[in-house]
Amino acid sequence: MTRTMELAVHMDDLAVGVGIATPELSTTAFDPVLTLLAGLAARRHGQAAPLRAPARAERAPSAINAL
Repeated sequence: MTRTMELAVHMDDLAVGVGIATPELSTTAFDPVLTLLAGLAARRHGQAAPLRAPARAERAPSAINAL
């Protein structure tokens, strides 16, 4: 799982670095990565922050980074 998350994050970094759209991952790869990152963000910032970010932007903190 850690390697899949690293690949997903670095793929995004590379795409941004060369000015192209980030390739879409299959749901088989993306869903566990999203779950992992959301869990890490919740540990770092508490449950409310990652809950609010996609659901209540007006109450979301300015950053909820997982890493």
